[in-house]
Amino acid sequence: MSSEVSARYLERIDSILPLLRENTLKADELRRVPDENIRAMTDAGVFRAVQPRQWGGLEVDPTTWEEALVRLGSACPASSWVGSLLGGHAWYLGLFTQQAQQDVWGENPDARAASSLAPTGKVERVGDGYRLTGRWKFLSGVDHAQWILLGGSIPDEGDGPEFRVFLVPATDYEIDQDSWRVAGLQGSGSKEVTVDAIVPEYRTQTIEDAYNHTEPGKAVNTGPIFELPWLTMWAYNIASPAIGAAVGALDAFIDENKHRVSAILGTAAAQNPALHLRLAEAVTLVKDARERIPRTWDAIYADVVAGVPISNERRIQARYEASYTVGQCLGAINKVFEIGGGAVLGSDKLFQHYLRALMGMRNQPQAIYENYAGMYATTLFGAPLEPPFTKAHIGCLI
Repeated sequence: MSSEVSARYLERIDSILPLLRENTLKADELRRVPDENIRAMTDAGVFRAVQPRQWGGLEVDPTTWEEALVRLGSACPASSWVGSLLGGHAWYLGLFTQQAQQDVWGENPDARAASSLAPTGKVERVGDGYRLTGRWKFLSGVDHAQWILLGGSIPDEGDGPEFRVFLVPATDYEIDQDSWRVAGLQGSGSKEVTVDAIVPEYRTQTIEDAYNHTEPGKAVNTGPIFELPWLTMWAYNIASPAIGAAVGALDAFIDENKHRVSAILGTAAAQNPALHLRLAEAVTLVKDARERIPRTWDAIYADVVAGVPISNERRIQARYEASYTVGQCLGAINKVFEIGGGAVLGSDKLFQHYLRALMGMRNQPQAIYENYAGMYATTLFGAPLEPPFTKAHIGCLI
């Protein structure tokens, strides 16, 4: 991936930020990303950024991909969140069989997939495939998708249950349009679906392939990005929109406080030493989180290009730092929230919008850093990190 292609991609991202910023409150009202935002992101290449080249994708390097998500999030957190997931799924679909990729992109290279990996529905073996029935939750951006990726557990047939990811077309599910009413990140449109589908074997992904890094798509999609650690990439796909939301919140806070005068003290907020301290701390925390992206991904990508395996220790460090980033950003914004006065409570305020988006992001499973602290600390003490293989859930994947 040339630096020129990366630079042009980021220039296109910058060109759509004013539109996304203008529509960011509208996304909350609609409870989904506005169609014009999706069109702008499509034209800018968000949904092709990490798509395989054989289908017209750019295969940008991970630092460029994540930095673009930060910029999108600074303008519209929901657009970045949906862009990271629907766009990131184009990378993940590149690990599926060639036949599955043909199903998705053969007639429509712009097709997108939403996901819900929690195995909440029912899976049964039927002939050469599987029948999926029931409801799955939290499919961000599903209104803008033509496919969905669902986690499901195949019942125990003698050697324990088996978790897989199943690829399902829009003809086989219905979206519950009234299922996403929340206090933050409303614009993500993370709605529920009801499914009744027959999924052929070739449109599934197994834990065994992911554990052994033998996903069938790698035989065709040989670019270095398809050797990146799967769950580490997903952790940063959650962290980068959060960094962007924090940048947007600070920009909004500074703009709203440049000329605010305290009704109690009669002094300018911008001259308040207590506010100075909180703002300086918050800006530093968010800046440090953003700078972690190239520090992490430039090194990982260089090793992948060179054919150097990424150790489990490095994977879990990156996953922990990504999940920690979301809480770090929310903590930074809370610093200025606590000293911002009653004005920051206005639901029509951009600052409040970004804050509530961050609160929603903090509760995404990949953002709960407490879940990863134990594994990371284990590596710091020098103990090897080798989770035993199990086909029952993704917990064995690093």
